Amino acid sequence: MSRHNDRGFTLSELMVVMLMSSILIITLFVFTSSTINSFLRIQAQGLANSKLADSSFRISRVLRSSNNIETANQFQFTAYAYFAPQDTYTSKISYYLNAGEDELLADVTPMTADYPIGTLITAQKKTVVVVDNFYKRNGFPAFKYYTSNFTELTSPVSDLQAIKNITINLYTKVYDSTASDYTSSSVSVNLRNRKTNL
Repeated sequence: MSRHNDRGFTLSELMVVMLMSSILIITLFVFTSSTINSFLRIQAQGLANSKLADSSFRISRVLRSSNNIETANQFQFTAYAYFAPQDTYTSKISYYLNAGEDELLADVTPMTADYPIGTLITAQKKTVVVVDNFYKRNGFPAFKYYTSNFTELTSPVSDLQAIKNITINLYTKVYDSTASDYTSSSVSVNLRNRKTNL
């Protein structure tokens, strides 16, 4: 009669294997999680930069076509301009921050003819969200105004005819978790040809 010495794993051996497997799994999870978070952060940064650049470009095109300015301060600009390339007449356009100061909005009121001949069609007024996750930085205005020789004008600007150049500075949060995680876009616009269409 033959005896087989089939000896299995001892409890201590099983515990060592389980411990080593757990360490490997945790290490793999941390590495994978960190890589995924880095990728998502880079992707969010790129998307925020792209959206902000589009918004800056859109605002600069509108401001460049301005033919009369009504209000000019750090976070509000109101003028008569062409809002879209296909517009036949100018509209009254006002850029401003919402009550929570986390969105840059534009009120657009079309006109029956170009300013100053036309009248406002208030029934067709619309509000457009320009930047939906605006980050208001203290000491960093969205609009800065300059004369023709690039002397900065004090905001709010009292002599609106002196405005010949505007710098648009937009900021948006990339992640809501930290106040320092933001991206920015800046563009300067020359207003010397105020009656030129888009």
